[in-house]
Amino acid sequence: MNFAALLQVALKKAGKHETLAIALDLSPSVLSRRLNGENGWGEKEIDRLLTYTECEVASPAENSGKIDALKKTLRIILNE
Repeated sequence: MNFAALLQVALKKAGKHETLAIALDLSPSVLSRRLNGENGWGEKEIDRLLTYTECEVASPAENSGKIDALKKTLRIILNE
């Protein structure tokens, strides 16, 4: 997931910009400038965004072993 996708998840969960602004402790105008790329995002705002969306940053390399194991398990189950 990239940052733009994370923003879309947050907007979908919030339903409207004003709700997301409140959740991120921003004014609606500041949120609008962030969403339009006029201003950058701060670390605290990104942390709030991750918390609000219940997403986390994860390395694909760290999880690739688990994903491969799950795929193998599903193949075994589906073949039985």
